[in-house]
Amino acid sequence: MRQRELLDRKAYRVVDPPLAGTVDSGASPAMMAAPAAPDVPAAVGLMMVASYAAIMLAFAVTIRGARADFAILIGAFYLSMFFAVPAMMLGGEGHGDRRPSLGEFLEKGMDTAGGHISGAGALAQMLVVPVLLVFGILAMGITYLLV
Repeated sequence: MRQRELLDRKAYRVVDPPLAGTVDSGASPAMMAAPAAPDVPAAVGLMMVASYAAIMLAFAVTIRGARADFAILIGAFYLSMFFAVPAMMLGGEGHGDRRPSLGEFLEKGMDTAGGHISGAGALAQMLVVPVLLVFGILAMGITYLLV
């Protein structure tokens, strides 16, 4: 919208925000928040957390020194925030919908913007980068410690 359109009150319609408590209690489905990831089980999130925690552990095992320890501590803090914010948002959704189990997810798969993908394929896409990073960090760290 251009500035001159903002000055003209007839060019747009001002809408009042919904009253507190009306979104969760009896609001129309269009006003309620949609679940963020209804077809991804919680176990996949735990695998993601474990794989990124393994990255921090690989750094801690292979790198020594006060500066490196401080950098790893800062990285661990950012990593915890990286997962804490979505966990709080998913926890506050308030939907009674049941997420699938890991077995159901691997059997049925999930729908993406590009089409349907198998559960194993989706899991591989989510975990390939952090798992390979762990192997790379360990390989570089072992090389550094041996040389």
